[in-house]
Amino acid sequence: MNKIYGIQYLRAFAALSVVALHAGKRVEADLPEPLYHVLLLGHGGVDLFFVISGFIMWSISQKKETEPGGFLVRRLIRVAPPYWIATICFVLVSLVIGSAWVELSTPHILKSLAFVPHFNATEPARIWPVLVPGWTLNYEMFFYILFAATLLVAKSARFFVLTGLLFALVALGYAAKPADAITITYTSPLLLEFLGGVVVARIWQSAPGGVLRNGLLIAIAAVAFLVLGPQVDPTDYWSRTIGFGGPGILLVSGVAGLAGRVPQLPVLERLGDASYAIYLFHLFVVVPMQVVWVAMPDLHGPGTAMAFVVVVLGLSALLGNVLYLYMERPLQIGLSNLLLNRNRRQQVASR
Repeated sequence: MNKIYGIQYLRAFAALSVVALHAGKRVEADLPEPLYHVLLLGHGGVDLFFVISGFIMWSISQKKETEPGGFLVRRLIRVAPPYWIATICFVLVSLVIGSAWVELSTPHILKSLAFVPHFNATEPARIWPVLVPGWTLNYEMFFYILFAATLLVAKSARFFVLTGLLFALVALGYAAKPADAITITYTSPLLLEFLGGVVVARIWQSAPGGVLRNGLLIAIAAVAFLVLGPQVDPTDYWSRTIGFGGPGILLVSGVAGLAGRVPQLPVLERLGDASYAIYLFHLFVVVPMQVVWVAMPDLHGPGTAMAFVVVVLGLSALLGNVLYLYMERPLQIGLSNLLLNRNRRQQVASR
């Protein structure tokens, strides 16, 4: 799929909003209260990612024919290696510095690397892997599996099959109120955010609309987010699906509809490219910066707290870009050439 610059910019915004949220939490006591409450809305960056993911997956599948195995391999190549590297690095750093705030065990690490939802050893009430931001990838991988399954049916039926599957799973979760981590995750209302992105892609492909409609959608999304966002309990997935996911769906719809009118802005485009690396690795900036902050209590105050957030944002963006250019992108190209192109050559040779 050709780049839609507006969607690229939304990816950058989503990643940096999560970074700002986690940075703000480290200096909460010194931030001006209104600003801190604004930063808390960064929880919605995750929900925006889910909507964008649904949008991109549907758009890709409609533009080129694909089969389930190849689709899953491509998604695994895109998502897994950077996450595995980030997780292993986090484990090694934790072992070296002897952090008391993270408890590690072999089953915990292996389940994290395998995208298996499980209750966190350090925070038993939360379904978190070793590297906490990776909790969202459990949803991504499950959505990819469901999406791949729909590629087995006729193209005309895929949307209805996917919609039925997602609604059935969410309805099951609502009725059964599961208590185990896997079932909670795989029947979560957050799955509807992916479906929202799919619906947006279908509408965009057939009726992208004009400036007025899409501008109005963006305005409504902003108002809805500002009204509903502060009321959202991030631990309540129905709450965040409505308060963050709903505005996110409207926002992606409006931005996608303006695709041909959004200019190419190289800096924002690069941040969009690096958004996954920024999201995965930002704790490697946040945590050391927190150590520095705690060690300098005489400098604490509203101004320095705001500067802390800005510096963390800048360093996270810089680190993410470096990792995208020299780790994520080369890995993706190399593994694609190794796994996908070899399979194509074998298929051609066998004909």
